[in-house]
Parts: sequence; C-alpha cells; structure tokens
Amino acid sequence: MSRVFIGIVERGTLELLFPKSGPHSFVRLTSTGMQDSVPPENGELNLVEYEQTAIAVEGHVADGWIYRANVVDTGEPIVTALVERLFKQEY
Repeated sequence: MSRVFIGIVERGTLELLFPKSGPHSFVRLTSTGMQDSVPPENGELNLVEYEQTAIAVEGHVADGWIYRANVVDTGEPIVTALVERLFKQEY
C-alpha cells in the first residue's frame, strides 16, 4: 500500500517533512517500482517545476527513493511557508 509524503523540493530533491523522517531527509522520486528490472534513475522525475514548493507525493519509500511516485498536490507560496514553519520547527 502506498503512502502520502509531504515535503519541500530543494535542489531537485524532496526534503521529507511528513511523516517525520528525521532532520534533512532528502529523497528522489521515480516512476519505476521497487521490483522493476531497471534502476530507479531510469524513471527519475524532474522536480525543477516544483523547486521551493511544498508537494504531496504518493508512493513507496526505500533507499533514498519514493517509488511509483505520483505528485498528488502542490502548495502555493503561502501554503509552502506554512508547511515549512509547521514541520521544520519539530527538528
């Protein structure tokens, strides 16, 4: 079963903020599955359009990747600021 993760895109990677995963936990997103016969880099999602934006991603996390990643929502600047303030203060 996939989960939903919330984070902010920084330098092309997603800083996971929810659920809690520890300070400065960055992951990359891929469309490939964990069991696929190709490396996750082959399906890596380009996050440049989401830079400095809060996003919600559905998928499976393992080994620094969110597999079968699907961006399900994005935050406007005010939402991004709130997400950053709310979740980053916990670390």
